[in-house]
Amino acid sequence: MPRQSKGPRLALNGRGKWIIRDGQTNRGTGCDELDRTGAERKLAEYILKKHDPANAIKKDNPNATKIADILSLEMKRIAKADMPDWRKRELITVCQNMGNWFGNRAVGDLNGELQERYAIERVYQAAAWRDLKILAAAVNRYLKTKVGGIQMRFSPMLPDAPEARERWLTRDEAAKLIRIAWRLKRETSFRGGQFSHYTSRHIARFILVGLYTGSRAGDICGAALLPTIGRGYCDLDRGIFKRKPDNKKETSKRQPTVPIPPRLLAHLRRWQRLGISKRAVIEFHGKPISRIRSGWDTVVEAAGLATDDRRQKVVRHTLRHTAISWYLSKGVDIETVSQYCGVAVATIRKTYRHVMPGTFDPLLDAAHHFGR
Repeated sequence: MPRQSKGPRLALNGRGKWIIRDGQTNRGTGCDELDRTGAERKLAEYILKKHDPANAIKKDNPNATKIADILSLEMKRIAKADMPDWRKRELITVCQNMGNWFGNRAVGDLNGELQERYAIERVYQAAAWRDLKILAAAVNRYLKTKVGGIQMRFSPMLPDAPEARERWLTRDEAAKLIRIAWRLKRETSFRGGQFSHYTSRHIARFILVGLYTGSRAGDICGAALLPTIGRGYCDLDRGIFKRKPDNKKETSKRQPTVPIPPRLLAHLRRWQRLGISKRAVIEFHGKPISRIRSGWDTVVEAAGLATDDRRQKVVRHTLRHTAISWYLSKGVDIETVSQYCGVAVATIRKTYRHVMPGTFDPLLDAAHHFGR
């Protein structure tokens, strides 16, 4: 993404070390080329120590507040937030990139033309839409002050929202995806010999949980088998899936506690009995994972389901679409699916009407009597 300012940023020196460049100043991070995460953390600390952005918030003239100051405060809030580390790194990186692009511009400069230029240079419109939503939330969070009795609020000029994904799996496609994930192997060389090992069986288990519960990917990967701070919990004795961690605040993304379907519960108990899942539902080499990443694309491609059409791509969230679609197609009422999967009734009516049997039966019956 184009950089419009010479603000603090990361760069690699000639010795393969990450440094922070700030104008004519170069500061070492102590992180080598492979430790990008550590370098980003050092950059965030540097930006926060450089000045106290809280003092730069101009309550008497909010429009004069520097965007970089607000984003610095936002990064500080994110670092303390109750969310997975990978999500923190992702959001902090977005804030850093926006801070570099907007440079010394103030809130008052955030007109439609500037935002449109940002969206154009960002190239990927879905990413620009997400970035400006994050920026708007940050601005509104720290400019909640009244001027002349009027509540200040910033409304972003957003590009077109990304189109909703409509892809869901047939039973044959889902079965093939699980089969491929279970059988996929990788050949490795060790001490002159060739060995093969399974690489994606944790993804096969992830797919099963997603298809049965319609849960978000984060809820599946965050499901522990013992009560754990910061994680959801699958109580295999009672057959209950508690998606939301006890210490997490309720958000618009509902995470209802639900019973585990009997067939899935049998799988979970077997995985625990065999030592496949010891501390968490989804483990890789005996360790809980925070998310499914590159391995997913490998499995999708091996199953012959890869495509360049964004709306038809099989992504992790496709499992949630599939579960909801399957339950509706079996005649489960909207309210029950809404409560179980944690999706709004309005969203179901808007997105999943095509799989609801009998939806248009009254209309078709009325049409049959036209002209009589």
